[in-house]
Amino acid sequence: MTKRPFVIFGILAVCLAVLIPLWAYLADADDNTGPREVAADQQAGKRLFDINCGTCHTLYAAGTDGNFGPDLDTLLSPTGPPTDKATIDATKQRVLNAIENGVDSSTTPGRMPPGILSGEQADQVAEFVANEAGK
Repeated sequence: MTKRPFVIFGILAVCLAVLIPLWAYLADADDNTGPREVAADQQAGKRLFDINCGTCHTLYAAGTDGNFGPDLDTLLSPTGPPTDKATIDATKQRVLNAIENGVDSSTTPGRMPPGILSGEQADQVAEFVANEAGK
């Protein structure tokens, strides 16, 4: 019996086990996955959102994929032009209200509690979400 089929099979196995994963690792990433680049003045809000809100909420700009709360890209998608100041201000106020007052937990257990953030931090997160949700 000749060893040639075993050698060919071994070379093929090495190609499949090493070269293909290496090729996939070195390939460019998909633009539709991972966090989106945001403006420098939004970085603090992005970081705070990721730490305090990202476990529950999905927001593409923050790169979070929450599994409990609503998808903020869908829930807060702008109805007008995404850069319209009135739309951004209304969304920011809605987010601030949710952060400060929470969502009523008497009817549904596990809802968002009030006061997760306050003051400057709440304002930074609300500004970030209002400017980035739904884009």
